[in-house]
Amino acid sequence: MSRNSESPPCVAVSGLHLGENAQPGPGVIRSLREGIPGVRIVGLAYDALDSSLFMPGLLDDAFLMPYPSVTPETCLERLLEIRDETGINVLIPCLDVELPVLLRLETRLREAGIALALPAAAALARRSKPRLMDLAADTGVATPATRTLLAVQDLEAAARAYGWPLVVKGPFYEAEVVRGPVEAAAAFHKLSAKWGLPLLAQQFVAGEEFDVIALGDGLGGVHGPVGMRKTLVTRLGKAWAAVTVADEELMETARRVVSALRWRGGCEVEMLRSSTDGRLYLIEFNPRFPAWVYLATAAGCNLPLGLVCLAQNRALPPYPAPRAGVCFVRHAVEAIGDLSDMESLMTLGRMRPRPAAAEEEAHGPARV
Repeated sequence: MSRNSESPPCVAVSGLHLGENAQPGPGVIRSLREGIPGVRIVGLAYDALDSSLFMPGLLDDAFLMPYPSVTPETCLERLLEIRDETGINVLIPCLDVELPVLLRLETRLREAGIALALPAAAALARRSKPRLMDLAADTGVATPATRTLLAVQDLEAAARAYGWPLVVKGPFYEAEVVRGPVEAAAAFHKLSAKWGLPLLAQQFVAGEEFDVIALGDGLGGVHGPVGMRKTLVTRLGKAWAAVTVADEELMETARRVVSALRWRGGCEVEMLRSSTDGRLYLIEFNPRFPAWVYLATAAGCNLPLGLVCLAQNRALPPYPAPRAGVCFVRHAVEAIGDLSDMESLMTLGRMRPRPAAAEEEAHGPARV
């Protein structure tokens, strides 16, 4: 970002929870604090127990948001209230479910002085899980065969077509590998109760999992791509440890997909290299930065900084080739808060996160 007389931006960031299914917000915020001196960060929470609310020094302010399932007008009204209170002028949504609502509000938010970098509605639809096979065919990339599940009885036809094991996927998040009819039915009922229908049944491909994070400029350009190999995953298949890799086939495949979509904003391309034939398979295209976004920053590519530039119609920073061999291990710690903070968030819709220096002052120094 250019250094001039303008004030640093005030950026609203969602997706604040770190847990087994970690969200991208904390990594985005860490990257912004490193890339933009003086930036102010306003956290947008959907739950009073979002863990980042209680991490000292991460947020400057925090507000409770209505769920994206409410009307767009309700979301707009809340965002404008937050703008009036804090002066936010950039919004970085970090959850898939926010994008359809924000696409409907993008013009009005920009008119209100809140900049965003969102993909086109057609691109968002084209990368959806039910249409991934078509995207893969259009870009010449292999992908596991997939079919829609509208009822639990549809699992039988999927098993006949693909054999066991199968991968049962939710429409937005979560996937489970199932090895027989009983496991498949249990996964169907669990995921449909949580995320609704339709679900998806995908052919299982054994192999190593790779992901590529990138920033698309909306014109077919792909900026700062960083590839990684998962070295430790949770039961949900989420990366708990990973290492950056120099793999030109992986990077070229990801660039081809992002460019074909003319994607605008952050994204993650999930791929798998088959242990049988060595081919790369496109598994998913996620329409926002992943939870491991800070690994890309550590490898030399601060993509959240670029996203702010893109939203504000500034020139993107030059991105070097990322360093290979940079690794991360996710670390769970207790985020300490006060009941009064939670009460403030639930009753007033706002809380004042503690600065970094306040934790020891509030709880005292550690003693052996």
